[in-house]
Amino acid sequence: MCASVASRRNFTEISVWRRRWMWARLPSMELPQKESLADAAYRHLKRLILSATLSPDTVIDEKLVAAELGMSRTPVRQATSRLAAEGFVRVLPQRGTLVAQLSVSDIEQVYLLRSLVEPVAASLAAQRATPQDLERLEAFEREYLAEFDIEDHIPDHALHTRLHTAIAEVAGMPRLVRLIRELQEQTQWFLAVRVREGRQVPSPHSHQTLLSAIRDGDAERARDISRTAILGSRSKILNGAVPEADLLLATATTLP
Repeated sequence: MCASVASRRNFTEISVWRRRWMWARLPSMELPQKESLADAAYRHLKRLILSATLSPDTVIDEKLVAAELGMSRTPVRQATSRLAAEGFVRVLPQRGTLVAQLSVSDIEQVYLLRSLVEPVAASLAAQRATPQDLERLEAFEREYLAEFDIEDHIPDHALHTRLHTAIAEVAGMPRLVRLIRELQEQTQWFLAVRVREGRQVPSPHSHQTLLSAIRDGDAERARDISRTAILGSRSKILNGAVPEADLLLATATTLP
């Protein structure tokens, strides 16, 4: 064998060995710190917005947020850009980044979409739920209702979001899960703002009839219960939890 051929073979063997060594190490490699910091800043700000701790039109001071979280402004800026893309904040010239507002028209659209997709998730969950799934849903329901039994306490509507997202997860459709989580978060945000403003919001309702239908494997009943509950909540919010002037804005859009 000539020297050049042997040299190429040795180089190839070394390259293959090096690639295998690198791939073997990949699972233990950590994500770049900048990405994890941006995710942390995103979750922090989104939690404050969804709970209405940061009320609509509040200016988000990126420098202050960065100092509170012990990071530079870069990951905070990345987080606010992501929140802006999702509609939670607005970036205005000369004013900076502000928490956005949900109009009555916005919440009408949210309930319209929820009335279309959540009944589908409930129906599929009734067909696919395992005993372990049902136990998990029941646990979420108990925690959700217990949250509203505490006097002088602003309830955490995130628990409602978690329950309905879990039902979508049982349905086994990841795209549906993402859509329902987004719509539930919009509803959660709207209700939290109303509570912070001292306005009336619908009382918590039990999901036992829905969970019972899912437990019984009754897809049609689960679908109907889900849709009826959504339309009922929508009616209460638009007829009792918003000013009369705002109600006029909602008359152009009605649910089927």
